Amino acid sequence: MLKETDFAITGDEFRFKKDSYPIKKIQDVRIKHLSIIDNLGQIIFWVALFSGALWLAIPNIETAPLWWKILVVCMTVTGLIFALFRCAKFALQIEFWHIDETGLQWINVAKSNSKKELALFEKQVKELKAKCI
Repeated sequence: MLKETDFAITGDEFRFKKDSYPIKKIQDVRIKHLSIIDNLGQIIFWVALFSGALWLAIPNIETAPLWWKILVVCMTVTGLIFALFRCAKFALQIEFWHIDETGLQWINVAKSNSKKELALFEKQVKELKAKCI
C-alpha cells in the first residue's frame, strides 16, 4: 500500500521511496491505465511459475496419466487467476531524459490496483506538472 509520504518533491528532485529523479530531466508525467497486454510479461511469469515444471515433466501428453493432466491444467488455471489478480491497473510514469544513448523514455515510477492510490498518483501528477512543466 502506497502512502503520501512515499512521494516527495524537494528543490531539484522527485523522490519515490529510495528512487530519486532530477526534476530538470523530467519532460512530462502521466498516469497510464494498464491493460492485459501491458501486464502480459507478469502473467506469463506467474503461469510458468505455477505450472511450468509440470508441463516440462510430461514427455508426451498422450501417454501421461489422467490425474497428471488434470493437475497440470489446474495449476495452469490457478497461475492464470493468481496473475490476473496481481496485475496492476494504473502506473505513474515520468518521461525522463537519460544521460546515455537511451535518450527520452517513459519510466514506471509506481504501479497500483486501488482507486485510493490512483488519487494519490493524480495528486503527484499535478504537483510535478506545476513544478517542472
